[in-house]
Amino acid sequence: MERWEMSPSVVPTRDDLVARLRARFADIPAEHVRRCVDDLWCCCTHLGMRPDARTIERLAASRLTGVVRGARPPYPDGGRPPGPHGPAATALPPVPAAAAAPPAAARPRTARAAASTPIGM
Repeated sequence: MERWEMSPSVVPTRDDLVARLRARFADIPAEHVRRCVDDLWCCCTHLGMRPDARTIERLAASRLTGVVRGARPPYPDGGRPPGPHGPAATALPPVPAAAAAPPAAARPRTARAAASTPIGM
């Protein structure tokens, strides 16, 4: 571990950063925010960069914004959406086995492998 990774000033900086992001993204669980910050902190150290609180905060805010925007919208009734997987789904009748597979003459042929050359052309 690098000397600056074990510095006592790193932990309070990370805790302050998590607290600021938790206030900004209140609808995301606190553990997810902490995990996001820790992940970015580790990524920076893995790449050999010194983790800067401002950079980590910007990257974490970008990731968390994506999580918020990518969430599914709540449904008015609290249930699943209508459709093939929702409560109004109707079962299709089973397809007979004879109708499912086309005859051998109608099946497409598979392409032959090209002649092998040293560079695969």
